[in-house]
Amino acid sequence: MDKTSNNTLINSLKDQNEQAFEDLYQEYYPMVKSLVMRTSGTTQDAEDVFQETIVVLLQKLRTEDFTLTSSIKTYLFAIAQNIWLKRKRDNHIIHVEVIEKYQKATDTFHIEVGSEKTVEEKLQTWLSKITDNCRRILKALFFYNDTMDVVAKRMGWKNRHTAANQKYKCIEQAKKARIRSENS
Repeated sequence: MDKTSNNTLINSLKDQNEQAFEDLYQEYYPMVKSLVMRTSGTTQDAEDVFQETIVVLLQKLRTEDFTLTSSIKTYLFAIAQNIWLKRKRDNHIIHVEVIEKYQKATDTFHIEVGSEKTVEEKLQTWLSKITDNCRRILKALFFYNDTMDVVAKRMGWKNRHTAANQKYKCIEQAKKARIRSENS
């Protein structure tokens, strides 16, 4: 995209033009999907990263002092890459080669299982510490695999982009709940 096309797309996004969001998806989602899939991610990871990337872009566009100093492609790629790397780091995703390298060392240790909570118990604790609205949204998206369109309709929102914004806020709320649980 040239500079004129970038500016037109930016202005259309600021105006919340539905076609601009479609164009953004058609043009840049494949790039994000490629990034995520190349680095051991799934299609679902790519969709999540792309949605979070769009949320960040929209938040930046709403600030008065925002100036795009690169192409949209470069800007979105940088955001997506940062989000994906942070997610991998936060989730302690390790490549199989790394696991195999250290597997022999761990075979000699006996791990004692104490009163550690199960994943389900931890998840339930985190969910109990977020708002009811966020709980409904996250359950619909991650447990029932509802699409953004379905969630938007069910919640009475105008479009899927509002749902994506809410999803991002709810994920952040859940992350904070997780951190508070782990620190207490």
